[in-house]
Amino acid sequence: MAAPALRAAPGGSAVSLGVLRAVWRRLPGLTQVRWSRYGPEFRDPLIDKEHYRKPVAELTEEEKYDQELKKTQPIKAAPSTKTSSVFADPVISKFTNMMMKGGNKILARSLMNQTLEALKRKQFAKYHAASAEERETIECNPYVIFHQALKNCEPVIGLVSILRGGHFYQVPSPLADRRRRFLAMKWMITECREKKHRRTLMPEKLSHELLEAFHNQGPVIKRKHDMHKMAEANRALAHYRWW
Repeated sequence: MAAPALRAAPGGSAVSLGVLRAVWRRLPGLTQVRWSRYGPEFRDPLIDKEHYRKPVAELTEEEKYDQELKKTQPIKAAPSTKTSSVFADPVISKFTNMMMKGGNKILARSLMNQTLEALKRKQFAKYHAASAEERETIECNPYVIFHQALKNCEPVIGLVSILRGGHFYQVPSPLADRRRRFLAMKWMITECREKKHRRTLMPEKLSHELLEAFHNQGPVIKRKHDMHKMAEANRALAHYRWW
């Protein structure tokens, strides 16, 4: 950044102007700091595969012009958390990050993959042992089981501590979608880590809890119902949310 021009104040002397210039020369040079490693001329990457599979005949004039610009403009590197894989799932990625300890994401991903594999093995064993009529009701897709299990564990209403008259009251309050999903994941991981036997491997414990939650059973579902009962018992304090 260039140094601004120094001008003498009205009525000032030339000596003061010279002193200011001397002091300014001794100051370290000021440089502009950019928070990104990429300049403004870099374009954001496109991760979606469907964008590249679109035929040229179906492209609009704006999309054709955008493709021509890509030939000459540099593109930023895609983040490590983004992927174009068909198996990518943001909910599973979030669950893996919450399960991670000490930044060891490779171990967390391995445990998550083993959990999904254990889910599929258990459901396939149950599927082959069932009759023809019962096989139609058995879900073998581990992704469907995982999402439905978390959906069943999400609480609808929670308790918020509010200070009124020098006392803290547990006031029932509806929960946002992000908060519901966070509590469901937190309860599931806490149940597997702290309440189960330590000699049992994490994929085995987690797959068992997911299957129980998939059928609306287990301690995580009970914990959700307990929160709803406490909110129902404190419904007389609901007006503290506004007062």
